[in-house]
Amino acid sequence: MEEEINLREILGVIRRYWLIILLAAAAAGIGGYMLSLKETPVYTAETTIMVKSNGSATSSLAGLSGFAGINLPTGGGNLSDLTELVQSRAVAAKVFEDLRLRERIKGWNNPAASDQALISIVQSTLMKPTNSNGLIRLKVAFYDRELVADLANGYADALSYYWNNLNFSEAKKKREYIEGQLPRVGAELQIAEQRLKQYTLFSGASGIGAAGATGVAMPQAQGIEAARLTREYEIQNSVYTMLRKEYEQVKLDESKEIMPFSIIDRAQKPRGKWEPSTDKKVKIGLVVGLFSGILLAFFTDNWKKLGKSNLG
Repeated sequence: MEEEINLREILGVIRRYWLIILLAAAAAGIGGYMLSLKETPVYTAETTIMVKSNGSATSSLAGLSGFAGINLPTGGGNLSDLTELVQSRAVAAKVFEDLRLRERIKGWNNPAASDQALISIVQSTLMKPTNSNGLIRLKVAFYDRELVADLANGYADALSYYWNNLNFSEAKKKREYIEGQLPRVGAELQIAEQRLKQYTLFSGASGIGAAGATGVAMPQAQGIEAARLTREYEIQNSVYTMLRKEYEQVKLDESKEIMPFSIIDRAQKPRGKWEPSTDKKVKIGLVVGLFSGILLAFFTDNWKKLGKSNLG
């Protein structure tokens, strides 16, 4: 019975002071709307990456993460750790450089602003990536509507860049080694060939005990030298031929390697802002105003009752 009486009293207060409650809710809702207009809008863009399972990719990720200066919790053995890699400062610096953000963002061309400070801002624009069912979603939040999609795509491209240039697969290690050795071996082969040609041309020697250009057997010392130069040429030629064959094979092996991820959905320019949400702020304002109005109504009702009891 007491609960019924209290409920009737509450409803009675609300009926008597409904205008106060309504005005308080309306005022708070308008306040939320005005606040959202004054705040700097924030836009978001998202890039989706599909992660593939690949044995060589998992081993390669360890070296890649080490270069970026991060310690992956699983030691680089889990492709989901790409989400950790993409949040590294090295990737953010690559995005900053590739997009020329110092030139494109107003105020960033100030000489007083250091690259490190600006890179930290770029790093903070990337929200924590989500990884689900082999899909990594890179979401960027930034106040420039024209740049936010470029930032999201820039992160994906920077991750791809580091993978293509810094993964340590066996095929790529061999290719890079051979590419470094071929010019040197080729130059040594050319030198050996020139030495042999020059010696046989001027001395007429072609080997030990061989006849020279006049048909007379050349001295043994000249024959030994000619044999040595011939042997050196043949060795260099064999090494160069072997490297060329191995180079073609390793390029074929490298082409068969599967990238650990592929970009399946690039970010697009956002249509509307993400924050501040005008609807959300208005709704919050209405709820806060409603409760504030109810409290004000009860306070006013009790104040009037107290005044009447003092007069009585």
